[in-house]
Amino acid sequence: MRSINIYTIIFITVLLSIFSCATQVPLIENEVTMDGSAQEAAISVPDEQEAQAEEVVEIPSVTMDNEEFQKAETDISKLIADLNAIIASKNFTDWEKHLSNDYIIYYSDPDVLKEKSESPLLKKYNVVLRTIEDYFNFVVVGSRQNVKLDEIKVIDKDRIKAYTYINSTPVIIYELIRIDNTWKIGKF
Repeated sequence: MRSINIYTIIFITVLLSIFSCATQVPLIENEVTMDGSAQEAAISVPDEQEAQAEEVVEIPSVTMDNEEFQKAETDISKLIADLNAIIASKNFTDWEKHLSNDYIIYYSDPDVLKEKSESPLLKKYNVVLRTIEDYFNFVVVGSRQNVKLDEIKVIDKDRIKAYTYINSTPVIIYELIRIDNTWKIGKF
Protein backbone atom coordinates (compact mmCIF):
# COMPACT_ATOMS: atom_id res chain seq x y z
CA MET A 1 0.00 0.00 0.00
CA ARG A 2 2.84 2.36 0.89
CA SER A 3 4.50 1.93 -2.56
CA ILE A 4 1.25 2.85 -4.31
CA ASN A 5 1.10 6.11 -2.38
CA ILE A 6 4.72 6.94 -3.32
CA TYR A 7 4.01 6.25 -7.00
CA THR A 8 0.85 8.34 -6.82
CA ILE A 9 2.77 11.24 -5.28
CA ILE A 10 5.52 10.97 -7.91
CA PHE A 11 2.94 10.85 -10.71
CA ILE A 12 1.06 13.90 -9.41
CA THR A 13 4.32 15.81 -8.89
CA VAL A 14 5.41 15.09 -12.46
CA LEU A 15 2.02 16.15 -13.84
CA LEU A 16 2.05 19.36 -11.81
CA SER A 17 5.56 20.22 -12.89
CA ILE A 18 4.67 19.70 -16.56
CA PHE A 19 1.40 21.62 -16.56
CA SER A 20 2.32 24.42 -14.16
CA CYS A 21 5.31 25.52 -16.16
CA ALA A 22 4.67 28.63 -18.28
CA THR A 23 7.15 27.61 -20.96
CA GLN A 24 6.65 24.89 -23.49
CA VAL A 25 8.73 21.78 -22.95
CA PRO A 26 9.58 19.93 -26.16
CA LEU A 27 9.10 16.19 -25.99
CA ILE A 28 10.37 13.68 -28.51
CA GLU A 29 8.01 11.04 -29.79
CA ASN A 30 8.78 8.36 -32.33
CA GLU A 31 6.49 8.38 -35.32
CA VAL A 32 6.05 5.44 -37.64
CA THR A 33 5.65 5.90 -41.37
CA MET A 34 3.73 3.62 -43.72
CA ASP A 35 6.98 2.17 -45.07
CA GLY A 36 7.82 1.07 -41.52
CA SER A 37 10.57 3.56 -40.82
CA ALA A 38 10.53 5.55 -37.61
CA GLN A 39 11.28 9.21 -37.24
CA GLU A 40 11.41 11.57 -34.32
CA ALA A 41 9.02 14.49 -34.08
CA ALA A 42 9.09 17.39 -31.66
CA ILE A 43 5.85 17.79 -29.75
CA SER A 44 5.09 20.52 -27.26
CA VAL A 45 3.13 20.39 -24.07
CA PRO A 46 0.76 23.38 -24.24
CA ASP A 47 0.74 25.94 -21.45
CA GLU A 48 -2.47 26.71 -19.57
CA GLN A 49 -3.61 29.57 -21.86
CA GLU A 50 -3.23 27.44 -24.98
CA ALA A 51 -5.17 24.58 -23.43
CA GLN A 52 -8.11 26.94 -22.75
CA ALA A 53 -8.25 28.29 -26.34
CA GLU A 54 -10.36 25.45 -27.75
CA GLU A 55 -11.19 27.02 -31.09
CA VAL A 56 -7.53 27.44 -32.04
CA VAL A 57 -5.29 24.55 -33.08
CA GLU A 58 -1.91 25.41 -31.58
CA ILE A 59 1.42 24.04 -32.77
CA PRO A 60 4.70 25.56 -31.57
CA SER A 61 4.65 29.14 -32.97
CA VAL A 62 1.92 28.26 -35.52
CA THR A 63 -1.75 29.13 -35.18
CA MET A 64 -4.55 27.90 -37.41
CA ASP A 65 -8.08 28.94 -36.52
CA ASN A 66 -10.88 26.40 -36.42
CA GLU A 67 -12.27 27.42 -39.82
CA GLU A 68 -8.86 27.03 -41.52
CA PHE A 69 -8.34 23.69 -39.78
CA GLN A 70 -11.77 22.38 -40.86
CA LYS A 71 -11.12 23.43 -44.47
CA ALA A 72 -7.69 21.79 -44.45
CA GLU A 73 -9.17 18.62 -42.94
CA THR A 74 -11.91 18.51 -45.60
CA ASP A 75 -9.44 19.17 -48.43
CA ILE A 76 -7.06 16.50 -47.16
CA SER A 77 -9.85 13.93 -46.68
CA LYS A 78 -10.88 14.47 -50.30
CA LEU A 79 -7.25 14.33 -51.49
CA ILE A 80 -6.65 11.04 -49.68
CA ALA A 81 -9.83 9.55 -51.14
CA ASP A 82 -8.64 10.64 -54.60
CA LEU A 83 -5.15 9.24 -53.95
CA ASN A 84 -6.64 5.92 -52.81
CA ALA A 85 -8.50 5.63 -56.13
CA ILE A 86 -5.42 6.63 -58.16
CA ILE A 87 -3.21 4.18 -56.28
CA ALA A 88 -5.78 1.36 -56.48
CA SER A 89 -5.89 1.82 -60.26
CA LYS A 90 -2.05 1.84 -60.31
CA ASN A 91 -2.04 5.12 -62.23
CA PHE A 92 1.51 6.40 -61.79
CA THR A 93 0.98 9.42 -64.08
CA ASP A 94 -1.93 10.78 -62.02
CA TRP A 95 -0.17 9.97 -58.73
CA GLU A 96 2.94 11.85 -59.86
CA LYS A 97 0.83 15.02 -60.35
CA HIS A 98 0.18 15.01 -56.59
CA LEU A 99 3.86 14.97 -55.61
CA SER A 100 6.00 17.90 -54.50
CA ASN A 101 9.25 18.48 -56.38
CA ASP A 102 11.20 17.56 -53.21
CA TYR A 103 9.41 14.21 -53.06
CA ILE A 104 10.15 13.48 -56.73
CA ILE A 105 13.82 14.41 -56.34
CA TYR A 106 14.21 12.35 -53.14
CA TYR A 107 12.53 9.17 -54.41
CA SER A 108 14.32 9.41 -57.76
CA ASP A 109 17.72 9.34 -56.04
CA PRO A 110 19.46 6.00 -56.76
CA ASP A 111 20.93 5.87 -53.23
CA VAL A 112 17.48 6.30 -51.66
CA LEU A 113 16.00 3.66 -53.95
CA LYS A 114 18.85 1.29 -53.09
CA GLU A 115 18.20 1.85 -49.37
CA LYS A 116 14.44 1.29 -49.80
CA SER A 117 15.20 -1.89 -51.78
CA GLU A 118 16.84 -3.29 -48.64
CA SER A 119 13.50 -3.53 -46.80
CA PRO A 120 12.76 -7.13 -45.75
CA LEU A 121 9.60 -7.43 -47.85
CA LEU A 122 11.21 -6.20 -51.06
CA LYS A 123 14.27 -8.37 -50.47
CA LYS A 124 12.04 -11.40 -49.89
CA TYR A 125 10.64 -11.01 -53.41
CA ASN A 126 13.96 -9.90 -54.96
CA VAL A 127 12.56 -6.48 -55.88
CA VAL A 128 15.14 -3.84 -56.72
CA LEU A 129 13.82 -0.29 -57.05
CA ARG A 130 15.43 1.65 -59.90
CA THR A 131 12.96 4.50 -60.50
CA ILE A 132 10.30 6.47 -58.68
CA GLU A 133 7.78 4.54 -60.75
CA ASP A 134 9.18 1.29 -59.28
CA TYR A 135 8.77 2.85 -55.82
CA PHE A 136 5.15 3.64 -56.68
CA ASN A 137 4.41 0.14 -58.01
CA PHE A 138 6.17 -1.91 -55.34
CA VAL A 139 5.87 0.25 -52.22
CA VAL A 140 3.09 2.82 -52.54
CA VAL A 141 0.52 0.59 -54.24
CA GLY A 142 0.94 -2.10 -51.60
CA SER A 143 0.93 0.18 -48.60
CA ARG A 144 -1.38 3.11 -49.35
CA GLN A 145 -4.16 2.13 -51.73
CA ASN A 146 -6.80 1.87 -49.02
CA VAL A 147 -5.50 4.08 -46.23
CA LYS A 148 -7.97 5.65 -43.86
CA LEU A 149 -7.40 9.15 -42.55
CA ASP A 150 -7.87 9.18 -38.77
CA GLU A 151 -6.16 12.42 -37.78
CA ILE A 152 -4.24 15.37 -39.11
CA LYS A 153 -1.62 17.38 -37.26
CA VAL A 154 -0.65 20.87 -38.32
CA ILE A 155 3.09 21.40 -38.68
CA ASP A 156 2.71 24.90 -40.03
CA LYS A 157 0.12 26.71 -42.16
CA ASP A 158 1.37 24.95 -45.29
CA ARG A 159 2.38 21.53 -43.89
CA ILE A 160 0.22 18.86 -42.33
CA LYS A 161 0.88 15.26 -41.33
CA ALA A 162 -1.92 12.80 -42.03
CA TYR A 163 -2.22 9.76 -39.74
CA THR A 164 -4.03 6.48 -39.59
CA TYR A 165 -4.11 4.28 -36.50
CA ILE A 166 -2.94 0.68 -36.65
CA ASN A 167 -3.47 -1.24 -33.42
CA SER A 168 -3.84 2.09 -31.57
CA THR A 169 -0.50 3.32 -32.91
CA PRO A 170 -0.51 6.50 -35.01
CA VAL A 171 1.17 5.90 -38.37
CA ILE A 172 2.01 8.71 -40.77
CA ILE A 173 0.42 8.09 -44.14
CA TYR A 174 1.42 11.39 -45.73
CA GLU A 175 3.16 14.63 -45.02
CA LEU A 176 1.28 17.12 -47.15
CA ILE A 177 2.58 20.47 -48.31
CA ARG A 178 0.44 23.30 -49.65
CA ILE A 179 1.97 24.64 -52.86
CA ASP A 180 0.08 27.37 -54.75
CA ASN A 181 -3.04 26.59 -52.67
CA THR A 182 -2.92 22.88 -53.62
CA TRP A 183 -1.99 20.08 -51.22
CA LYS A 184 0.84 17.86 -52.52
CA ILE A 185 2.60 14.84 -51.06
CA GLY A 186 5.80 16.01 -49.41
CA LYS A 187 8.91 14.15 -48.35
CA PHE A 188 8.86 12.97 -44.71
